[in-house]
Amino acid sequence: MRVFLAIEFPDDIKEYLDQVQQVVKQKSVKGNFTNKKNFHLTLRFIGETTINELDKLKEAINKISLHQSYFQLSFSKLGQFTKGNKLVIWVGLEHNEILNQLYILLERALEEGGYPREESSFVPHITLGRQVVLSRELDKINEKIHIDEMAIPVKKISIMESTRVNGELTYIPLYSKSLNFQTILKEEITKKLKRG
Repeated sequence: MRVFLAIEFPDDIKEYLDQVQQVVKQKSVKGNFTNKKNFHLTLRFIGETTINELDKLKEAINKISLHQSYFQLSFSKLGQFTKGNKLVIWVGLEHNEILNQLYILLERALEEGGYPREESSFVPHITLGRQVVLSRELDKINEKIHIDEMAIPVKKISIMESTRVNGELTYIPLYSKSLNFQTILKEEITKKLKRG
């Protein structure tokens, strides 16, 4: 099975991303656009994985979830990766130190489980479309699109399988681990005690 580690989004966030994607489609000549139900934030692509290796991945996210509380993300603006003469168009995220720390902890846990360290730098993004040909430069499109700084709740990490169901690309959650809500409670209690 082909898997990756990800942050899943609630339906209202997916609906909003779909609205942004529709605007991008209008500014595109063609492209392979992400199905609304598949919107997510990839933390780490793993690739082909056996059942035994799946247990290692579970162990890794179980370990980091003990030390990571719920947090929130917010959107920034559209971005692109260039592949030949085609583009990958995505929505970026505002800088978030908690997300960066989560990624570092995840990399360490995976390395301890025998996975090689990711060589490329972590650029958090949500893919809207691949092999996209835009009708105008992305900077011009960004000028026309206002992306709301929505509060995106992050409450769990998931192991996702990438497969095809009836010929359609589908991402199926194989295992999810909730982040540690108790960490938040402790932080709030500490703040209140400091305030007297």
